[in-house]
Amino acid sequence: MTAVQTSRSPALCGMARMFLGLRARMESLGLNFTVWDQEGRLFGEPHGTCTFCQTMHGAGAPCMEHLSAVAHEAVDRDAGTWRETSCGCCVMATPIRHRRRTIGAVGVCYPTDRWLDEEHLARRCDALRLDRRVMESLARSASGRSAAEAERLLPMVEWLLEEEQSLHTARGELETLSTNLANTYEELSLLYSISGSMKVTQQPQNFLLQVCRELREVMNLSAAAAIIYEHPPAIPEDIVVVAGDVDLTAEQIQLLVSTHIARKVQRDKRPLVDNQFVWRSHPALAQSICNLMAVPLVSDQSLGVLLGLNKKAGDFNSVDIKLMSSVGSQSAVFMANNLLYADLQELLMGVLHALTATIDAKDPYTCGHSHRVAEISKCLSEKLKLPGEKVQQIYLAGLLHDIGKIGVSERTLCKPGKLTDEEYEEIKKHPGIGAKILGGIRQLDDILGGILCHHERYDGRGYPQGLCGKDVPLEARIIGLADCFDAMTSDRTYRGALPLEAVIDEIRTHAGTQFDPEVVEKFLTLDLEGFLDELRQPAETVFPVTIGQEAGK
Repeated sequence: MTAVQTSRSPALCGMARMFLGLRARMESLGLNFTVWDQEGRLFGEPHGTCTFCQTMHGAGAPCMEHLSAVAHEAVDRDAGTWRETSCGCCVMATPIRHRRRTIGAVGVCYPTDRWLDEEHLARRCDALRLDRRVMESLARSASGRSAAEAERLLPMVEWLLEEEQSLHTARGELETLSTNLANTYEELSLLYSISGSMKVTQQPQNFLLQVCRELREVMNLSAAAAIIYEHPPAIPEDIVVVAGDVDLTAEQIQLLVSTHIARKVQRDKRPLVDNQFVWRSHPALAQSICNLMAVPLVSDQSLGVLLGLNKKAGDFNSVDIKLMSSVGSQSAVFMANNLLYADLQELLMGVLHALTATIDAKDPYTCGHSHRVAEISKCLSEKLKLPGEKVQQIYLAGLLHDIGKIGVSERTLCKPGKLTDEEYEEIKKHPGIGAKILGGIRQLDDILGGILCHHERYDGRGYPQGLCGKDVPLEARIIGLADCFDAMTSDRTYRGALPLEAVIDEIRTHAGTQFDPEVVEKFLTLDLEGFLDELRQPAETVFPVTIGQEAGK
């Protein structure tokens, strides 16, 4: 027994679970089961199925040497073989094949009916110093087959081995398929989630923060990050977005990309994988990163970089590359569309500002009035915690609230004294004219209420419809207050600007009559003095892009 060596063959180790099932089936047939490598070395531990064999093995019977020899022969011949040993046992072996290569052999043995012969029993018990009476009893319960039965048993052993190998392969393929399906489901869920959040009005950093969070979870990363390159006016400077835990600041991640990654991914336009990360120029910072993967965000131009940092289990592999590349492609589409939207929005707002400037050109005393009303309305809307899209609509309505004055004569608009009843009736037409002018533009439908109703009063004494209380659209109540505030704090042909204290008193006095009291309450919490100083600065001619995008939280 001591002459038999043990093996830890990697190929056989991969079949360890299969051998457990095969052993159980052999033992049900009363056969002792062993596995041998191609050099005739024992794999694992031998297991006797009966007390007789265990006793013989413990007494030093050369069972393992016989099995080793027959296993080696089966490997050499690449065919099953058997023999009866001098000790009265039958040993068999059949080769184990894996990927068209013989990697070892399955060995089985059983005691033959020779052990029922008294002379043989006595001779073997004396040689092994075993108790004859005990072994006779054990032999009668274990020795039921003749050596000739090996001719019938060997094909059965071969068939059982082939069947277990087929089951083992099927189980492995099923497990692989299940794993791949689970991974594919996670990847599809991630891509679906990302595509569902690709709103062109969303801030790029908010979108990419969500992308990084989901990448980190699906890919089991310590952190994920994105660098968005400067692209005015939508992105005035580089932006760094980080999700997860990494011992680097945003500035250090930006340094990492600019010095170690950007040039490579921009040149090759494909993912960069570094599973043995080394940052020679910054060795102290490199200690925070074990491995990384970077994917360029590229459309017609380079838009940024998506980073995966410190995969928690193993290295980045081809599956990770495929997933992150898909996410990077979707993110690049979003970024390109977002920049295009920003350009179109800037063009639109430039046109709208030019349009409102025509009103200022007719009346120099109201120069900048539309811009100031829009800014006041925006700040008040934000104070009321309205959604970002609603704030945008109110800003636009404030900017265009007096567009109807195009239809009012300059003589009436610029008259320095008190208006006659006829002139006042002419002025009162401007909300309706403005709504009519813009009514043919479908995209501006949501702001028409603010334009048409900004001269309605909370007590119902306004125009043109005489609406009352909450029937007046909220945007009109906001713009109406902003309009009056700017009018009172500005110089006009018929009077100079009123002191801020007097304006505040006037607004407070008319809360509940001319103005919505809830809107007045929020308005008076603003820093009105500082706000006035800001409003008196030269008006912008280009609409700030961030106003037109959703405010992310």
